[in-house]
Amino acid sequence: MSGNIITIDGPSGAGKSTIARLAALRLGLRYLDTGAMYRAVTYHCMHAGIRLDDPKAIAGALKGLDLQVELSLDGPMRVFVGGKEITDKIRTQEVTRNIHYVADVMEVRNFLVEMQRKIGENGNLVTEGRDQGTLVFPNASLKVYMFATPAVRARRRHAELQARGAETTYEEVLEDVSKRDYLDMGRELGGLKKAMDAVELDTSELSPDQVAESIVKLAKSRLKMQTRKIDKSALEAARRQAEEGKKQG
Repeated sequence: MSGNIITIDGPSGAGKSTIARLAALRLGLRYLDTGAMYRAVTYHCMHAGIRLDDPKAIAGALKGLDLQVELSLDGPMRVFVGGKEITDKIRTQEVTRNIHYVADVMEVRNFLVEMQRKIGENGNLVTEGRDQGTLVFPNASLKVYMFATPAVRARRRHAELQARGAETTYEEVLEDVSKRDYLDMGRELGGLKKAMDAVELDTSELSPDQVAESIVKLAKSRLKMQTRKIDKSALEAARRQAEEGKKQG
């Protein structure tokens, strides 16, 4: 591993994707969206006719999978399978509903962890997920563990769903958030854990900009990194891209 790697882990709904993208932009680092990689494998299996309730079939589908990701300093990560871009196609609700089948297969996790580490060999990276600071990059330059109370995360998710016209109650969303926390923390491989040397950030009462600025300040003080000058339009575009990704799944 060379250069600076910043890992951001935490439960679903803590705002990791939005904040990681904003922090990467400010620090002039690449942003790695690990969730998109699991979505890509899910999309591949769905379109290859793989039974998603068959872990062996999912594992077998990796043998012919040509998955590539393209990271940049100023835009979202682009995803390709077989040379064809699927960046937008992996953000459907159908993929979202089926991703857990794929994410729980050990061969998939091993395949993507190896790929993530390969990407990290060049350093200069902000990456987010559940196991980035504990499993994928245990020697990362800076590790952050973001969290918010289940009630706050459920309120955020409920507002997003209402904006999309979904008919669901806050109580139903809160139950779903609590169930997901239980499952994520109980996973034997790639489970949600806080690295011993991670800095904890409670995002419950903070905006994405405030949390991103906290991470930027940590990077500047601990890693002696410098921020780069970014015009307001670029920051606003990054916010819109991150929010659109959340709305799509």
